[in-house]
Amino acid sequence: MAPPRKKRTASGEGHSVHLRLPTDVFRLVEKRAKDERWPFNRAVINLLASIPHLETARTQEDVLQEMQIVLARYGARTTLSDLSEALLQAVDEVLASRTDGERQRGLDKLRVLRREMHEQAAKE
Repeated sequence: MAPPRKKRTASGEGHSVHLRLPTDVFRLVEKRAKDERWPFNRAVINLLASIPHLETARTQEDVLQEMQIVLARYGARTTLSDLSEALLQAVDEVLASRTDGERQRGLDKLRVLRREMHEQAAKE
């Protein structure tokens, strides 16, 4: 037995679409149809038509997310740059130290700064 023939739609008529909607979306459309006294199909069409810039908005969200990543990386590099300057200053202090106490204090400072740089680099 041959499968049933598909109905042909005339030009200008709608196209048959079968959707599986999540429960929350289904309830939203159902509520809108009931509130507006529209058929379910009309409620779906009107909801879709009310979002003309959906693709553009999605693209803008992507750009915003990428910019947040760029700014976070820039902030991390700025922090590393500040730590590098502090590290060089600590090296200068160690090299200029005249006593063992001064040298030990400078080495402790170097260890702290190096640990901070390592932690900051790991975050990136």
